[in-house]
Amino acid sequence: MSTTTQHPKVDPTPEPEVVQLTPEPEVVQLTPESKAQDTEAANDIYSVFQQSFDKYFKMIKENASTYLQSVSDLQLEIIELRKKNVESAISLQKTMADKLGVDTKVPETSLNIATDFAEQTTKAWNFQNQLMLTSLEMLSKNIQAFNDNSKTFAELNGKLLDSWASIIKKKSQD
Repeated sequence: MSTTTQHPKVDPTPEPEVVQLTPEPEVVQLTPESKAQDTEAANDIYSVFQQSFDKYFKMIKENASTYLQSVSDLQLEIIELRKKNVESAISLQKTMADKLGVDTKVPETSLNIATDFAEQTTKAWNFQNQLMLTSLEMLSKNIQAFNDNSKTFAELNGKLLDSWASIIKKKSQD
């Protein structure tokens, strides 16, 4: 099971950076013509909704990469924390066994079981990771198809609306 998507590698030790979560407000010089257009648009509910949604989606697009990087950084910190916890536990147990004089040698069969378990766990993780990446790729393709089709549906709905509007106008004129 292979995918063609290349996923960027995230540096586990990113340099600290200052992140601005909200963009600087735009300064717009209003001319008498633009003021008149804004007043006219402000009276049209659809224009107001369109402007509001445009601002909303622009903000989401601007902040998406920052959010994604923050989540990736947090995930790497959690992985590093877990790694250090496990290393510390192993070290403490080894130190205790050494200080108490406990024989830590185990039969070859036990060592094989531990090694096989670790290998199977790694294989399961790799399979899960590959499955997740494939699922995300398929989800992305489905969303792209939906977006492509939504334009066609909007055009079709527009044609239906034109047809209905002409029928309704014709009936109201009769």
